[in-house]
Amino acid sequence: MAHMQIGAVKLECPVVLAPMAGIADLPFRLLCRELGGVGLAGSELLNARAIVRGIPAICSKAMPPPEDSPLSTQIYGSLEDPLPQAAAWAVENGAMIIDINMGCPIDKVCKKNGGSLLMKTPEKTATLAKQIIDACDCVPVTAKVRLGWDEGELTAPEIAKRLEDVGISAITVHGRTTSQKFSGAVCLDGIAKVVEAVSIPVIGNGDINSVESAMQMFEYTGCSAVMVGRHAMKEPWIFDDISRCLNGENANFRGRNAKIEVILRHLELILEHRGERAALHCITNRIALYGRTLGHIKPLKERVRLAKSADEIREALEAWLTTETSFAG
Repeated sequence: MAHMQIGAVKLECPVVLAPMAGIADLPFRLLCRELGGVGLAGSELLNARAIVRGIPAICSKAMPPPEDSPLSTQIYGSLEDPLPQAAAWAVENGAMIIDINMGCPIDKVCKKNGGSLLMKTPEKTATLAKQIIDACDCVPVTAKVRLGWDEGELTAPEIAKRLEDVGISAITVHGRTTSQKFSGAVCLDGIAKVVEAVSIPVIGNGDINSVESAMQMFEYTGCSAVMVGRHAMKEPWIFDDISRCLNGENANFRGRNAKIEVILRHLELILEHRGERAALHCITNRIALYGRTLGHIKPLKERVRLAKSADEIREALEAWLTTETSFAG
């Protein structure tokens, strides 16, 4: 398995956990790392203005513990926002990689002239990227983009080349346009065109939901790494599966008990780092996704979904672990 380098940061495997607001929080990143195969993880999306203003809830997300490494700290904002200052603050507080969000298609980000709206102004965006790079004191800066705004405005190869020219160390490409959001199939040809346009590493993103789709992304596009996003919510062990395949090994078989143990571990990590309220909110919402990998366990999902405490969630999961059979609930 080829290693990947982003600036001076060496990734042990070319498999990346995507930065996802409200999903890729510290407990989930630690869970994925413990399961194996995560060469790099992305932080949640961090608002540049909030960092500069010193809002504690945001700043704490930009200061990961040592075990959450290597981490790419993703910041977002518009051309007028203090992204260089926010990046400099993150670097001063231990960030190993700064990632600029140029690919978020969500309205609340784009309406503030951030996210993938930055792709509509390649020259100005490249100038902003250079300012961020200059503020980061040799810490590598990367960017995450989409193919373009829509099918008539596929600017990814152009903006990737401009970003490389100003010193960006790597580019992640989500193989959809902004107007698509998350609908339709990912366009591997679009990612391949970005790979052809630059000499820096390109990370392919979009529709990675199995070892097979990851291998197709590598082989078809020639990308240096793959990034897994939403699918990791129901199979956080997918990183380990992909990295094992890259090493010529078979994926670990995980029966129902092993998967329930993963949910229990996720619960404990949330309790440790975010508290019971967050644990209840996360696990009761995500049990449906986890459940898709567990077979016919409707009574278990219902017990977890209706739980009023972390202890109730734990008891429901452990009871199912013990019996290995369905129960009436």
